[in-house]
Amino acid sequence: MRLVCAVIAVLGLAAGAAFSQDASAPQEGAAMVRSGYVDVGGGRLFYDELGRGSAIVLLHDGLLHRETWDAQFPVLAESHRVVRYDRRGYGRSTPAEAPFSHIRDLDSVFTALGIERAVIVGCSSGGELAIDYTLAHPERVSGLVLVGPIVSGMGYTEHFSTRGGRFHPTEKTTLDEVIEYFSNVDPYAIAPGNLEAKARANELLRANPQNLNWAAYQLIEPAARPALPNLGEIAVPTLIVVGEFDIPDVHAHCGAIEAGIRGAKRVVMSGAGHLVHMEQPEAFDALVTRFLADLAGSK
Repeated sequence: MRLVCAVIAVLGLAAGAAFSQDASAPQEGAAMVRSGYVDVGGGRLFYDELGRGSAIVLLHDGLLHRETWDAQFPVLAESHRVVRYDRRGYGRSTPAEAPFSHIRDLDSVFTALGIERAVIVGCSSGGELAIDYTLAHPERVSGLVLVGPIVSGMGYTEHFSTRGGRFHPTEKTTLDEVIEYFSNVDPYAIAPGNLEAKARANELLRANPQNLNWAAYQLIEPAARPALPNLGEIAVPTLIVVGEFDIPDVHAHCGAIEAGIRGAKRVVMSGAGHLVHMEQPEAFDALVTRFLADLAGSK
């Protein structure tokens, strides 16, 4: 089943921009969340923005969308300007109808929102995008926080593709079964004991089944050059966070990234799988807050 295979792959794995404000922007405590759309070639990307100060851009993984960062969004906005957005076909963003580049889309977000430089926090394929973007636009990135990241140019094992032989989809596999597997059954996406995170992932996927659309993956343009052999060009402080229960391929990718980026620091988070920030939010937030404080102190 194409859709299911695409979901598995993502888990392990040019137009002028403009923006419009969303009048129905939600509130986060006493602060107003500023929401709207960034126009990109052939579509629109929905974003939320909160806080003031130096910028942080949050990039979601390949399964969920911007709401995966709910625990981090207000916390980081206490001292920074934080932007999160839905990539094409996810959440409230429009689906792709022609070939497109996530790298160009991200650059359009930077341009439309007037972000000159930012720390990028990316999970899984969002981490891959963060790395590829840093190589393409090094002047726009001041630091990287990579959560269970993958890296372009590095392959995957059969164990990854079959989730260790646990998942064998067929043409009869339903979308409901896919959602149930990755939110409640898969031992790598979310560690077995993290029931609150499982429930939240299940809720987000059932409310946003468009996140699992196979067609979008076929239209993604790869980076101009694979990141793996070029990681040595990245010269910004880099924190890699990976859950102890994450799938072995992701641990291998994290090791390659740590070896490739000079000075990168890797932290293995106990009690978490692939979605560390949802499973262990307080510990993750504390880790990122310390990284940001060290980054500010080094300037």
